[in-house]
Amino acid sequence: MGVELLLIDSKSTTIQGFISTHFLPRFKEDLKPNTVYKLNGFSIRPSKSVYRVSPHKHGISFNNKTTFAPVHEVDYQIDSQHFRIRDLQAFTDIVDKHTDLLDIIGFLRVINGDNLETQTPMATAPAPAGERSKDMVFLHVQLEDGETARVYLWDKIAAAFRSRWNDSKTKPTVILLTTLNSKTLGGVVTLSSTASTRLFFDSDIIETEKLLRYSSAAVTKVETVASFICTATITDVMEEYGWYFISCTACKWQLERSETTFICPNFKCKKPNTVGLIRYRFEVKVCDDSGNEGTFVIFDKEALKLVVRQAPDVMNEMSESGENGSNEDSGTATPQCVLDIVGRTCKFQVKVNDFNFKSARTTATVSRIIDDDVQNEKNDGKRQRLN
Repeated sequence: MGVELLLIDSKSTTIQGFISTHFLPRFKEDLKPNTVYKLNGFSIRPSKSVYRVSPHKHGISFNNKTTFAPVHEVDYQIDSQHFRIRDLQAFTDIVDKHTDLLDIIGFLRVINGDNLETQTPMATAPAPAGERSKDMVFLHVQLEDGETARVYLWDKIAAAFRSRWNDSKTKPTVILLTTLNSKTLGGVVTLSSTASTRLFFDSDIIETEKLLRYSSAAVTKVETVASFICTATITDVMEEYGWYFISCTACKWQLERSETTFICPNFKCKKPNTVGLIRYRFEVKVCDDSGNEGTFVIFDKEALKLVVRQAPDVMNEMSESGENGSNEDSGTATPQCVLDIVGRTCKFQVKVNDFNFKSARTTATVSRIIDDDVQNEKNDGKRQRLN
C-alpha cells in the first residue's frame, strides 16, 4: 500500500515512482503535482507488472535515505504533462490483464448518467449508497481513427465530470482521459476510470485544443442521455401501441419482415432467416404523488418484473385459447396479465434524451425498476383509465 507517482525528467523520460505508507508522512506535505523536485537516495526496482503508467523497465522507490526537495528555480524546461494516448486496439490487446493504464482523446458522442443537467419531469436526485458515491457516468468517445470507446467514470472522477458538464454554458466536445483500465463488460471492451484518472476538455491543454481546432468543422452535437429516479403509479396501459415486438435472438433488435423471412436491421448482425423471439414492449401512463403525469416505455426485462410471466408463454396461451383479437399495432389483443399492472406503484429509473422532447409524442424509457420498491400487491383487475 502507498502512493504511486509518475515522474518526468528534463529529457521527457517517464518513470513510475512509489512511496510506501510507512514513508509517506515524511514526504506528504511537499508532494504536489506539476512541481520540480531534486530527488536523491532512492532505490531502483523492476517496473510493476500491473497498473503501469510508464513504459520504463525500472521504477523508483522512496526509502529512509531518500531526500525529496522542491526546486523553485531551474534553468531547463521539464514537461508538466506526459500522455500515453492509444487507440482502441491497444486497449483490446490488454483487456482484463490489468497491466497498463493508458490514455484516450476524442469527441464526446454520448453521455449517460444520473443528475446530468437536463429538464425532465418528476426528476429526483438519487441518494448516495453508503460511503461510495452512487455517481456513475457512461460515455461514448469517438477516437481520432473513428473507433468508439465505451468509458465508465466512477466516484470522484464522475463527480468532476458532472460538475464541469453542468457548469458549462457551452458543453465540451473534446475530452482527454488518463490512466484508464481496460475491462470486458457484457462481452464488450470497456474502459474504466481509476483513482488516478484525470480529465481535460476542449481548451484545457494543448492536446485537446489542437484536436478541437483541427476537427471543428466535423464536430457534431453531443447526444445527451440523462437518467432520473422517480416513484410513480401506473394509471393506464396504452393498448393502441401494442404489448410486444419480435426481436432478433442474437442482438435483440426488432426484426423487419421481408416477403419470405425476417431480417435483422442491425448492420453488425444483419442475419437473414432469423428466428424471432417475442419480447415485451408496452407503454404506460404514470402519475406521481404531486400529480405529474408522463408516458413510460417498458421493455422485456423490466416488464417481466411487473407481469411475472414470459412474453412467449403469454402469446402461446392466448393462441391456444383463441384470445388473439385484432390489434392494429401488435397483431393481438393486450393480455389481461399486462392490463393487471394498472395500479402498481414502482420506483422507476428512466432515461431521456433530446429525441424524447423533439418527437411528436413525449415518452421516456424505463431502464430499471428497482425491485425493493416495487409494490407486489395486485390491483383488483379493474382498469382505471385516464380521461
